[in-house]
Amino acid sequence: MNRHIDTWLVVLVLTMLVLGLVMVYSSSAIVASTSYLVRQCMALSVGAILCFGTAFIPVRVLMKHHMILYAAVGFGLILCLTPLGINVNGSSRWLGFGGVNFQPSAFAKIIALVSVAKFLHKNRGHVHNPRIVLQTCLIPLPLMLLILFEPDFGTTLIISSLVGFMLFIAGMKKQHIAILGSIAGVVGFFALIMEEYRLRRLLTFWDPWAVYDGQGYQVIQGWIALHNGGLTGQGLGNSVSKRHFLPEPWTDFIAAVIGEELGFLGLIFLIACYMILLWRGFYIAKNARNAFSMYLASAVTLMLVMEAGFNLGVVLGVVPPKGLVLPFISYGSSALMANLWAIGLLLSISAEKRDIPLEQGWKNKKQSA
Repeated sequence: MNRHIDTWLVVLVLTMLVLGLVMVYSSSAIVASTSYLVRQCMALSVGAILCFGTAFIPVRVLMKHHMILYAAVGFGLILCLTPLGINVNGSSRWLGFGGVNFQPSAFAKIIALVSVAKFLHKNRGHVHNPRIVLQTCLIPLPLMLLILFEPDFGTTLIISSLVGFMLFIAGMKKQHIAILGSIAGVVGFFALIMEEYRLRRLLTFWDPWAVYDGQGYQVIQGWIALHNGGLTGQGLGNSVSKRHFLPEPWTDFIAAVIGEELGFLGLIFLIACYMILLWRGFYIAKNARNAFSMYLASAVTLMLVMEAGFNLGVVLGVVPPKGLVLPFISYGSSALMANLWAIGLLLSISAEKRDIPLEQGWKNKKQSA
C-alpha cells in the first residue's frame, strides 16, 4: 500500500514534543529531579507506537470496529466510578496499573468523535432532519454522563462543543443550531450551579485577587511568572515561579514557566505552533477521501487546538480554570498518549487520500457505472 506520511504534521508535532520534554524537565527538576521527565518519556514511547501504528492502518478499519473501542472506554469509565478507580483531589478519573495511572476519558472524547463521524457519514445529506440531529447527540451521551459523574466538566464541555461543530459542518439548519445551543446552554448552567467547586472557579475567574490565598493563588502566580519573563525571558531553567511558588508548574500552568523562561517570544512561538496545527489539520480534512474522514479530521484538529486555547486562556486569566493540559507540552501520560493517537488518525486520513490516484479513481467510477 502506497501511504505517504504528512511531513509538515510530523515535524510540527516533533517540535512541540521536544519543547514539552525540555519544559517538563525544567519545571519539575527542582522538586523531583528526572522523575516526571522519565514518566513523560515512557508515555511518549507508548504514544509514538499508537501514533505510527494508527498512521499505517486504513481509517476504514477504525470506522468498522469503532463500537468495540466505544464499549472498551465506556467500561473503563465505569471502573473509574467503582472502588477500583483512583481518587485524586475529589475526582475519580484514573485507573491504576502497576503504579501507572490511566485516564480513560482522555481516549473517550476521541472515540466519541469517531462514533459521531461514522453516524454523520452514514446519514450525510440528512442532517436537516431533527431526528438525525437528536440521534447524533445521543451517541456520545453515555460517555459524557460517565465523565461528568467523575466529575470532569471540562472534558464534557469539550465533547459537546465538538459534536455541535461536527453537526454544523455536516449541514445542520440554523434554527436547529439555535435550539441545540440553547438547550446546551441551559444544561451547562445547571451543571455549573449544582457543584459548589465550579461556582468557586467562576468567582475566581472574575476576581482572583479576592481569593489570593486560595483558589486565585495559582492564577496570580502565573501572571507574576509571565510578567517576570518580559519579551525574551529569564533564560531556560531560570524560572523563579517554579521554585515552590507556582503549584505543580509542570502540569496545567507549564505555559507560565515557558513565558517566564522564554518570554513573550516563546509564547508567540508556542501559539504559532498550534495555529500551524489548525491549518494543517483543516487542510487534511479538506482533502479527505470521504465524509467520515473529513468530519473526524476537523473535530480532532479542533479538539487539540481548543484544549490548547483553554489552557493558555486559564494561564492568561481570560477563561475560568478547567484543568485541561497543554497538548504535547504539559506533563500528563494519558493526555499525551491520547493526543498522539489523535495525530495518528490525522496522518492516516492524510495518507489515504493519496492511496488511489485521482485519475484511477475516475476510471473506477466509470467502470462501476
